[in-house]
Amino acid sequence: MYIDAHHHLWNYDPVEYDWIDDSMAVLKKDFLIKDLEKALHLNGFSSSIVVQARQSMEETLWLLTLAEQTELIKGVVGWIDLQSDTLAQQLDELAKHKKLVGFRHVLQGEADPKFMQNPDFIRGLKMIADRGYRYDLLILASQLPAAAEMLEQVPNLHVVIDHIAKPNIKSRNDFNSWQQDMAVLAHNAKCYCKLSGMVTEADWLNWHSDDFHPFMQTVLDLFGQNRIMFGSDWPVCLVAAEYSQVKTLVLDFINNNSPHAKDLILGKNAQEFYQL
Repeated sequence: MYIDAHHHLWNYDPVEYDWIDDSMAVLKKDFLIKDLEKALHLNGFSSSIVVQARQSMEETLWLLTLAEQTELIKGVVGWIDLQSDTLAQQLDELAKHKKLVGFRHVLQGEADPKFMQNPDFIRGLKMIADRGYRYDLLILASQLPAAAEMLEQVPNLHVVIDHIAKPNIKSRNDFNSWQQDMAVLAHNAKCYCKLSGMVTEADWLNWHSDDFHPFMQTVLDLFGQNRIMFGSDWPVCLVAAEYSQVKTLVLDFINNNSPHAKDLILGKNAQEFYQL
């Protein structure tokens, strides 16, 4: 069973999705269950994990409603205000949604470099960890040291790094720093990494599969075959590549470097991490 561990759905609204600028015009439309079903089936995936794309409880509840209508979606990574004084009550209310597997905050968009050390945020992370939820870590490569410091304070949190922490694949600037900082997080046995979101960090119009090999090899070496998973990042990937190209990029790398781990990376690791 192949599982796409990272994709999005939305009813497009230019205000709600203001991060979609003119360079991403292909994304300025609805992407819904019927579109997802076509993309997954054409590429041999039987199910998926849908991840929040805007920071609202409204979207989280909408994604959960969609997930309840289809067997395609096995899990929802939603958003919740981890700093809220009523977090416990909100989590109690959400407990009835069995497909809610975790949460994500757009940490890459936080201007405050100390945001991840905010005591209220740490308290929220501890609360979701105690309840068994997983956490998707959406950060930039420059935020890896702060993320490592944050995770030291929540040792029982199961976390997965989205998009290999968004290194600059196009220029390879700071590649060594990214490697070293990723190694620190990889020492945490509860930390996984998604082979996702890479094409959008490359040259959108002129990337080559070789551009990604040093990055994927680093992730494989650091996390091992049991702690990495494939995510298409569809439809965001469409600004730089078709779904099939993203799949081929990762699948060719696996077949050449760890062929016996294909079932793990394309499904079983996501199944275990998200407790599907």
